[in-house]
Amino acid sequence: MISEETRKFRHALGAFPTGVTIVTTIDANGEPIGFTANSFSSVSLDPKLILICIDKASINLTTFTESGHFAVSILSEKQQQISTTFASPVEDRFSNVNWQTKTTGSPIISGAVAWFDCAKDKCVDAGDHYILLGRVLEFNSNIATPLVFLRGNYVNLTLEQKMLRAMEDNSTKVLVGALIECRSKIFLNEKADGYLDFPTASSLGSLDNNSSLLGKLNLMGIDASEHYLFSVFESDDDKTSLIYYRAQVENTGNAKEGGFYAFDEVPFERIRDEWSRTMLKRYIAERALSAFGIYVGNETDGAVEAVTKPNDY
Repeated sequence: MISEETRKFRHALGAFPTGVTIVTTIDANGEPIGFTANSFSSVSLDPKLILICIDKASINLTTFTESGHFAVSILSEKQQQISTTFASPVEDRFSNVNWQTKTTGSPIISGAVAWFDCAKDKCVDAGDHYILLGRVLEFNSNIATPLVFLRGNYVNLTLEQKMLRAMEDNSTKVLVGALIECRSKIFLNEKADGYLDFPTASSLGSLDNNSSLLGKLNLMGIDASEHYLFSVFESDDDKTSLIYYRAQVENTGNAKEGGFYAFDEVPFERIRDEWSRTMLKRYIAERALSAFGIYVGNETDGAVEAVTKPNDY
């Protein structure tokens, strides 16, 4: 159980966006091992040095600190599932992943945005982690979009930018909504006809734009300035593009024009649309696993394209 001070410190550190890497080596039995890490940094151009940090509680600690080499693969935003796999207690993390080797024999993830094959330069004891300094022997990169981690969530930059452009296009009919959670309770608007629905607007906007989603929420007493894409789909009726975000807030006391309902007490029969009921059920299920996806498709047919999972790495 972490302390409140540690939780706040971790949250503050999480405000710095990072890339996501897979750090790999070969164990004493010649088997590949690896883990997900966002504690990666360049150190020196000449000589070429990089570093990664490994938790002292990691089951791979001894192998990495004693090995003479390791590799770092920077993942693309299409490789979120690989990140989740290497951050989970999976017995064989390499079974469904394509990889190759270069100079040192450490595994390199195929399709990575960049990779660095390193000889270990030194290992530094640093608090609850060790810092592994690597001398880069071989490397490569491409122009794919990297996977980004921010405030405990993966961010799909390409999809986010596409949705923002859609909201700015006057020729596209857009409805933007939000699933607002506070401590396992979901916020729902109460309509005059007795139905419940999510807060919506024609644009995401900002807190000071009262006609936008964020502005309307702010007027309701809800600050959803920290939000993440959750569902993108097209209405079967009028081809409206529906874009839904998710956000977690700390306080429900000031909320107006609606109410927060505990996950196990949501009156689904009062939610007007089947797709809204389905979306909320998916949110509740994924929240229980702390593993969120982004649904892309239409009201009746689509797929969850990106898996997101808060991790301590």
